[in-house]
Amino acid sequence: MSQDERYVNEISFHVRYAETDSMGRVHHTAYLVWFEEGRSAFIRQRGWSYAEIEESGFYLVATDLKAKYKKPARYDQLVTVKTWIAEARSRALTFACEVVDYDSSHLLFSATLALICLDSAGRATRIPPSWRAWLHK
Repeated sequence: MSQDERYVNEISFHVRYAETDSMGRVHHTAYLVWFEEGRSAFIRQRGWSYAEIEESGFYLVATDLKAKYKKPARYDQLVTVKTWIAEARSRALTFACEVVDYDSSHLLFSATLALICLDSAGRATRIPPSWRAWLHK
């Protein structure tokens, strides 16, 4: 799938006061929470929920996180979190995200998160066929 064909989920919101430090800048950990929300929204938008994934007896466990902080977001700034699947392999998925300023589209933060599929016994396993169908719809 080319970059132009991939599905990108977008969610926008205003930065909340609780997410900022004493200088009014977003604390670095908030970006990771936003990435998680973007990933959950991506899955929901595609017709599933993470709860359903776990109920199927499989789990996605983080193995590698890479994050780049470009420019701080500030209290009450309107931001957009863009999330997509960067790579799908037989046993693993890598999600990517960007946080951008809603109005200017300036990049504030980017990250990738690699996840491995585990079965209920905690063993690495192939991504189930039903997930593959979901990934490629």
